[in-house]
Amino acid sequence: MSIAEPIHVNELPKPGEISRLKDNYIEGEPLKLILQDEQHLTETLWWPSKSNDENYILFVIPGNPGVIDYYVEFLSTVHNELGKKIDIVGASMLGHSYGPHNLGLKNLYSLQDQIDHKIQFIDKLKSRFTSQGDEKQPKFIICGHSIGAYIGAQVLKARPNHGIEMVYSLYPTLQHIVKTPNGIMMNVSYLSSLVLAASFVSNLRYFIPPTFFKFLVSSLTRQKESMLNITLSALLHGHVVENTLYMASSEMETVCELDEEFYRENLGKFIFYFSEGDKWAPLEHYEDMKKRFPEGKVLLCEKNTPHAFVLSHGDIIGKIVAGWIVSKTTRDLTIDN
Repeated sequence: MSIAEPIHVNELPKPGEISRLKDNYIEGEPLKLILQDEQHLTETLWWPSKSNDENYILFVIPGNPGVIDYYVEFLSTVHNELGKKIDIVGASMLGHSYGPHNLGLKNLYSLQDQIDHKIQFIDKLKSRFTSQGDEKQPKFIICGHSIGAYIGAQVLKARPNHGIEMVYSLYPTLQHIVKTPNGIMMNVSYLSSLVLAASFVSNLRYFIPPTFFKFLVSSLTRQKESMLNITLSALLHGHVVENTLYMASSEMETVCELDEEFYRENLGKFIFYFSEGDKWAPLEHYEDMKKRFPEGKVLLCEKNTPHAFVLSHGDIIGKIVAGWIVSKTTRDLTIDN
């Protein structure tokens, strides 16, 4: 699915405003927005609900690289499986994609910067989806992928009274990233060489024909066409790549000991989803979480899907996540009645 040019807005439009902003809007397709607040321009994808009677909002926090366009297949599957009856909002990481929203080319954003940004973002979502007169407060489900799972937990920690009912932690990097198989490989000296290599590759686009550059990147990544186009247009730009690697370095410095007390206190809000072959959230982390929280929802993918599932298995994981939401909302309706 191709993504149209973004629309600049100060907040998510009301249902009646969508057709005015985008006259050829097709129901069920994501709207690409540049959401503006006092400090940032945020690249945002929003799947508006057809009828969201229960006011559920799925807030999606990507991994690193934090390009929300990579998540279109995954989130479109979730939206369609749920009959388009839930609003889904995903926000790119600051500085992780090229475009009109990323004008501060001198800014580098740490993990803490990204956490602060996502806290501000959910504040904005809460304001937008709160009904007048406090008749119906929004119910948030956070879905965080990789480091996005860690960020999602920090958002819950900072906003415990925001109506965050669940946090789905997909392939979660929650502890000792530097000691994981991929973390060991990406030491400081290796990250420095990666910055140079990435800068070289991204700058090649200015010196060789676009078709050859595309062939080169395709040969290196082996991505399918839709994902390759995102990599070329959004990710492979010098300062963008530098930002993703700067954040990766910040992650390895910051994410160390698991905050066991916090997860134990909020265990009923979490689903942890691991995969056996994952080199960022390895099997040892799954086993550790099962041991620490035997009563928790700590799951292992039966299909051994890759850490970067959005590139090739978005539809499979989308159906799994949609199933969790159906179970959650059905249970809530039963309790309410």
